[in-house]
Amino acid sequence: MFESITAFLISIGINPSHIFAGLAGALVRTFIMGKRWSWETLMGSIVGALCAIYLTPLIGMWLGLNLLNLSVNNALAFALGMLGLSLAEGVVRLAQRWAANPKLPVRLSMRGFAEAVNEDEKHKDKAE
Repeated sequence: MFESITAFLISIGINPSHIFAGLAGALVRTFIMGKRWSWETLMGSIVGALCAIYLTPLIGMWLGLNLLNLSVNNALAFALGMLGLSLAEGVVRLAQRWAANPKLPVRLSMRGFAEAVNEDEKHKDKAE
C-alpha cells in the first residue's frame, strides 16, 4: 500500500520525502514554540509541509543547491517545513499591504518589488 501511495505522489509531481521532512520540520517548530497540540498546530504543520513540498525545488534551484543529493534535499525540505507557516503569513501580510495601497514596482526585480511594497514605510519614517 505504501508503494502505491508513493507511486501516486510521484506521478502527480510530489516528492514523498518532502512531505515527511516538511511535517517533521513543522512539528519541531511547534515543539520549540511550546504550543500545545490543537487544530491550529495541526493546520500549521500542514502548511509547513505544503511549503516544503512546493518550495523545496524552487528555492533549491534559486540557491544553486545540489538537489540530487538526498541529504541536501531533505534538509532544505525540513527547514522549509519549520519556516513554512511564517513564510506563508509574511506573504499574506505583504499581499494585504499591497492590496490596501497598490503600487507597481519601478524595476522587475526583488528589490523593485520590495521598494513598491515598503514605500509607505519610507514615507512614514520621514514624517516622524
